[in-house]
Amino acid sequence: MNARRNLFFIFLLLGIALTSTATQQVAYPYKKEIDSLKKVLNTKQKVVDRARVLFDLSYYYSFSDSTNAHYYLDQGLALNGKAPIISGMGKFYEGMFYMDYDLPRAIELMESAESELAAINSPEAKKLRARTLNNIATAYQWQDKHVKMLDVLINRALPVAFDANDNVITGNIHYKIGMNFWNNLQYVEANRYLNDAVSYLKKGNYDHLTLNEIYKLLIISLHASNETEKADSLIADFERFSKKHKGELPLGDYYYIHGTHYRFKKQYDKALELMDKAIEATIRDKDSDPRSWGGLHYQRTLINIAKKDYKAALVDLKNNVEANIKSHTAFFQDSLNLALAYVKIYEGLGDYPKVLEWIKKKDVLQEAMYNRKIRESIVGYEVKYQTLQKENEILSLKAERDKTESDIRNTRVIIALVAIMLVLIGYFLVKNHQKNKRLLQQQEINNQQKLLDEKQKQKLMSLDAMLQGEEKERNRLSRDLHDGLGSILASIKYKVLDLQLINPHDKVNSVLMDMDYAITEMRRISHNLMPEALRRFGLEVSLNDLCKSLQNINTKIELQVYGSLENLILDQQTHIYRIIQELIYNSLKHSGAKHILVQCSMEDNVIFITVEDDGVGFAPHILNETSKVGAGLKNVKIRVNYLHGKLDIRSEIGKGTSVDIELSV
Repeated sequence: MNARRNLFFIFLLLGIALTSTATQQVAYPYKKEIDSLKKVLNTKQKVVDRARVLFDLSYYYSFSDSTNAHYYLDQGLALNGKAPIISGMGKFYEGMFYMDYDLPRAIELMESAESELAAINSPEAKKLRARTLNNIATAYQWQDKHVKMLDVLINRALPVAFDANDNVITGNIHYKIGMNFWNNLQYVEANRYLNDAVSYLKKGNYDHLTLNEIYKLLIISLHASNETEKADSLIADFERFSKKHKGELPLGDYYYIHGTHYRFKKQYDKALELMDKAIEATIRDKDSDPRSWGGLHYQRTLINIAKKDYKAALVDLKNNVEANIKSHTAFFQDSLNLALAYVKIYEGLGDYPKVLEWIKKKDVLQEAMYNRKIRESIVGYEVKYQTLQKENEILSLKAERDKTESDIRNTRVIIALVAIMLVLIGYFLVKNHQKNKRLLQQQEINNQQKLLDEKQKQKLMSLDAMLQGEEKERNRLSRDLHDGLGSILASIKYKVLDLQLINPHDKVNSVLMDMDYAITEMRRISHNLMPEALRRFGLEVSLNDLCKSLQNINTKIELQVYGSLENLILDQQTHIYRIIQELIYNSLKHSGAKHILVQCSMEDNVIFITVEDDGVGFAPHILNETSKVGAGLKNVKIRVNYLHGKLDIRSEIGKGTSVDIELSV
């Protein structure tokens, strides 16, 4: 008995709130839902849909306007007989209407509704049936029949809710089960069911006021179970929930939840400030529900007890808590909580006769509470309970030995854990060192690559400047030869022709022949420096002219062009022309070939160049000897590198030479 008494003093110190119910009052709750349903009511609907809207309006109005609730209920009941489901639906909503006036009548109506709905195999009927059973359980709770309530919820409502696959209904049933354990101070079980309720409700189109009630229960049960971190997380989650439903929730509840949280955090001044704000908000909202009013003042009573302001606590308890409990149908736990608070207050005030008076009341209630909890815990599980009792006797006999063995095991576990921790720390330090080393190495590689890229970039810029300068100089020399020296030679030729006409002479004919040769040679040199056809007619025509001009009686040059080359810009055409020009020069100069094949093709922005001859060839190792590689081949390599191309030279003595080039343009 003493153990039980001490246990309930601990509950008081934790700050157990007044017993919770599913009812709540808001100045004008569900306004948004009512407005939305009225709009739907004015549209054309099927008879079942219209009945559903009328019954839902009756339900939502029942929280604020009983006249309208009754009006819409009668409208819905008038549709009875027009569809099979409407009869069961009507009895369900009629039963909910009577819950505030006649609980036996409400239970009778809802049991009849459940029987009718069970005969209808449709998703809507299953959902309505689960809601009906859930409300039957609530009616039993209001009759203080908690065992019956649990029986309906677990054995009847929950299986139907799972079958209906409705997260909101399943969440509501978990809420009711959790609330039952909560009211019986079984907070571990309550936490499990209430947390499941939150998870289920958030998956569907939940009722925000119901979820708000769950937060009010959980903040107390988590703290009472010493699950402080989970309570902190719950407060953060509640803040997000409050922002989402701003303007739709009672402001008093917001302050109540935070005030309760600060009370358990032992920040009593802050808790009292918030609880006063909750009371002020409740007055502004004109919430006259005695249970809500008593619950707020009970929390303030507990805060003042914790602050040792016993006089203020006594005023609240007498005038605002006890009076409201007596004016309303009280649950068993309410009376016990009241007695526990009086004992603590009168102890603080030193009024020991009053302490003894309330201890006697508390003991009677406490004993009944203890027996009641045992009965609820073993409903349907009598055999299991007896087995557990025997196991407890055996465990008590083994307690001494187990304690010693446990101490040894714990010591070994601690040593093992410390060793594992040291190994893990060492392992992570080594891994971290290796990781940092790899990062430094990678950083060094990246820096080296950046340096190489920069050098390559500078090299390409220098190469570009050199090639551009070379082309400009070639262009200038070509113009000077053609426009300057060419004009002079032509002028001299015409003057000599005039002399020949005046005084013909054989030597003059010889001079004219030399002049023609000089002019032809000058034009060839000018063309080689910068072919006029390249500027005017493009690469293909220029290559054709080049091959024809270099071909002689000893060497035939064949040109093959594939693809469209006219889309290349002039710089690219110039580089390709110079590469082919140098390769033909090399072949004519060194190979003694009778036939040279030049191929130039373009496919997918890639230029392919091949120059083959049937000349004397050379030993491949010569290409690796820088001193033996001529200026022409060096110029080819420079231009190929500049265009990010590939150069492949294959040759064998006596079998000619083949040069393949691939350029990306």
